[in-house]
Amino acid sequence: MAIDKELYRKAYESLRQWSEIEKVERAREAGRLSPEEKWRQFVDLFEFCWRIAPPQSEGERKQKLASLDRYYERVRKLEAWRRAHGKAA
Repeated sequence: MAIDKELYRKAYESLRQWSEIEKVERAREAGRLSPEEKWRQFVDLFEFCWRIAPPQSEGERKQKLASLDRYYERVRKLEAWRRAHGKAA
């Protein structure tokens, strides 16, 4: 399937303009909010994302726990190696 080059260019230009506007707005708003207000906005966004996220299936949960187990086992091995060789990891 061929890409419509003109449509791609227009979309890219629109994205570039939007990014530029977003950057200017962020700079303008940089000192307006206190750290507490920024934290509250972050927490609100996190809670919103948590509410709309689809529930995790049992299979996904098991896979995630297995991945975490593998990760921490590797960390333990690295720490044991570091202690045995007296080097910082």
